Amino acid sequence: MLCCVQAAIVAAPARQATARGRGLVGLLVPAALLGIGVAGLDGLSSGPRALAWLASFGTPVLAAARRPLLLWAPLAAGLWLVAWLAHGLVAQAAGVVLIAGACLTAADAAARVAPAWSIRAGLVVLAAVDAILVWGTPRVEQATTSLHAVALPHALPSLQDATFGSALMGWLDLLAPALLGVVVTSRTKLGAAAVTGIAAGLWGLLLLTTSEVAATVPVLAGLAFAAFDARRRRL
Repeated sequence: MLCCVQAAIVAAPARQATARGRGLVGLLVPAALLGIGVAGLDGLSSGPRALAWLASFGTPVLAAARRPLLLWAPLAAGLWLVAWLAHGLVAQAAGVVLIAGACLTAADAAARVAPAWSIRAGLVVLAAVDAILVWGTPRVEQATTSLHAVALPHALPSLQDATFGSALMGWLDLLAPALLGVVVTSRTKLGAAAVTGIAAGLWGLLLLTTSEVAATVPVLAGLAFAAFDARRRRL
C-alpha cells in the first residue's frame, strides 16, 4: 500500500523546479534533515514526544497550505478529524494522505528556491545516507521504534510516521518521491511514478530478510527512468 502511495506522490501535480535557485538547499537539506532527525530522536529523551506533537498539528497545517487552498484546506481539516476520531485502517489512511499532502507542499516550496539539478543530487545523497544509516547503525531502527511508539493524550492522531496496517514509512520516505515529482517533466511523470512504485514493491521484498529497509532508495529508479527518457527524447 505505501509503495503505491510513493508512486502516487510522484504522479501528483507539482510545481516544476527550474534551473535557477540556491543549489545547496536541494543538495544538502534532505540528507541533513535525516541526520538531524535521527540524532535528535536518539540523543534527546524528549525528542520523540516533541516530534509527535509537532507532527500531529503541523501536518494538517502544511497539507492545508497546498494549492488549490479551497480544496486542500477543508480536506486537510476533514482528514485530521478522521485520523483523530476514526479507528484502524480508516484513521491510518487519513493520516497517510495528510502526510503525503504535507510532503507535496514541502516539495513545492523546495522547487521555488532550489534548482532542479540540486534536488536530483540531493535525492541521490539522501538515498545513500539513508542506506548507510539503516544498515550501518542500529540507531535508525531504534529511533523509528521510539517515535512510532509515542501516544499523544486524548487519542490525538499520530502523524509522526506513515502507518498502514503493518507497513510503516518515515516522513522522508514520502518526501523523497514528492521531490522527484518536482524535477521530472509532465511527459515523464507517470512513467517515473510507475517505475518508482514497481521498484518500491521489489525493494520491499528485502523485508523478508531484514527488519528495515531504506525506503528512499526506490526513488532513484524513478530518477534514472526520467533521465533516460529525457535523453531518449533529445536523440
